[in-house]
Amino acid sequence: MKKYRYIGLLCLAGCVALSGCAVHRSTVADELSAGERQKFEYFYLEAERQKALGHNDAAFDLMSRAAEIDTTSAAARFFLAPYYLQLGLYDQARNDLRYAAEEYPDNYWYNVVYANFSQRSGQHDEAIRIWSRLLKKNPDKGEINSALAEAYTAKGDLKSAIACYDSLESSMGMMEPITIEKLRLYGYMGDKEAMVSEAEKLQHTFPQNTDYMRLLGDIYLEAGRDSAALSMYDRALSLEPENGYVYLSKAGYYEKKGDSIAYNNEIRNALLNRHVDVDTKLNIFRTYIVDLMKKNKELNRVDSLFVEMLEQYPQEEPVHSLYGMYLSSRKEFSRAEEQYAIATDLEPTNPDNWLQLIGLYLYQEKYPDVIRVGKRAIQYVPDQKDIYMYVAVASAQTKSYAEALEMLETGLTYVDEGDNGTKSFFYGQMGDVYHSSGNREKAYEMYDLALSYNASNIPVLNNYSYFLALDGSDLDKAERMSAQTVKAEPDNATYLDTYAWIFFKKGDYSLARLYMKNAIDKSPEPSAELFEHYGDILYMLGEVDEAVEYWQKALDLGSESADVLKEKIKQKKYIEQ
Repeated sequence: MKKYRYIGLLCLAGCVALSGCAVHRSTVADELSAGERQKFEYFYLEAERQKALGHNDAAFDLMSRAAEIDTTSAAARFFLAPYYLQLGLYDQARNDLRYAAEEYPDNYWYNVVYANFSQRSGQHDEAIRIWSRLLKKNPDKGEINSALAEAYTAKGDLKSAIACYDSLESSMGMMEPITIEKLRLYGYMGDKEAMVSEAEKLQHTFPQNTDYMRLLGDIYLEAGRDSAALSMYDRALSLEPENGYVYLSKAGYYEKKGDSIAYNNEIRNALLNRHVDVDTKLNIFRTYIVDLMKKNKELNRVDSLFVEMLEQYPQEEPVHSLYGMYLSSRKEFSRAEEQYAIATDLEPTNPDNWLQLIGLYLYQEKYPDVIRVGKRAIQYVPDQKDIYMYVAVASAQTKSYAEALEMLETGLTYVDEGDNGTKSFFYGQMGDVYHSSGNREKAYEMYDLALSYNASNIPVLNNYSYFLALDGSDLDKAERMSAQTVKAEPDNATYLDTYAWIFFKKGDYSLARLYMKNAIDKSPEPSAELFEHYGDILYMLGEVDEAVEYWQKALDLGSESADVLKEKIKQKKYIEQ
């Protein structure tokens, strides 16, 4: 059944309301006979009992029968409303809640639930009407004024919302949450002077509270009253010199003034202050690092700050993780590996650090390290499919094909049932491994399986079509698959090379030349394989000298088929490998 976000609220409020609704059950319409009244009472009470036992289907059926007997029962209709929501009968639920609230305007819970329902469903005027009615009847309930303010805010009537908070403040006194809400609304309105006025009232009411001094300083700074902001920050620090959050606010002041030295000093004061929690410090540090990296200057300060942070928090995994991320961005891979390794030791069940560490090893082609660390990671986070994939790739690179396949098969068991894209990716990798191990038949079976889950898996389409071309088998199928890759990524040199090579194998050398030349032009640094293929095509077109020229280029780049290339150049003849 369809779920709505209102269900929890309605069920909770419904239970509270119905627990005191006996008076409504006794007001059944006078025209009901004694027998009908007795039936109503039975079905009503039994519905409540079944709901208390958690038998919701039975409760719904019983209360529906009660409501059929007495169609005027507000209590029965209120009871049924959340069930109608679950059934997707939104209008029926709304009508029943409205009926209960209007029939019993003095019933607090009926009206609270209906007002909340109206507000959450975007019927702001209706919510305002009900909250206002409730407020008149319950002027001592501050939560109603707050809810009314939220309804006005949702409607966009910010002045009325502020008036509600003013009224709430008059009855309850000045309180930080009320002031913060008013500041937020004045901020939306762009009324900076009103923000200053509110913050000043709060600070004057609590003159020794350094947090309110900092808040007032921040608002002064936003309003352009910079000197007043700095004065307030200094006043707060004179009372509480260890308040790291004030140092952070002062850093904002100096950043606005363009004083980078003072800004850096205040950031350092905040980061090294023991009264600022580590999560806040890390958020500060991330912003600070990004800012310096954008400016590409004073990065040596970051290293020294990390050293000091690690002295202060040697056992905090997030600090090591952040340092590892920073070092990775600077391409200081060995130092980054060290930090991520420490982070994995401190929090071995956090998969992110394992993935970062293994990713670093894979990027640097340290395949034995990928396998070693990946297998260790699996002991702590066995449900991370990406780790199996990384280990499989590294195992294939070290020609440990059986291990690679085992990793892929295990990782596949952790892929969500409906995640066809990831399944296709895993089967495609299996196809690559089987092909590398020399089992072409099994490789093609895996490629077909991969494409059954995702017919547009471009890497699989490319590899499959290229291997078919190398085999010289089913070239029409290879051409169709390769055409999809070129259409999807027309500037990809690898896909253009595959497409060209299929035409070469089919004997269509003119088209092969066109696409291979395009592949070379699209490649910033053409590979030896591209040059060799282009030479082969030129030879078939009778351009022997040009073919030899491209074979030599391939040889100069260190081609893996150097021996065959040397013979081609020597004999000035194409030799099929």
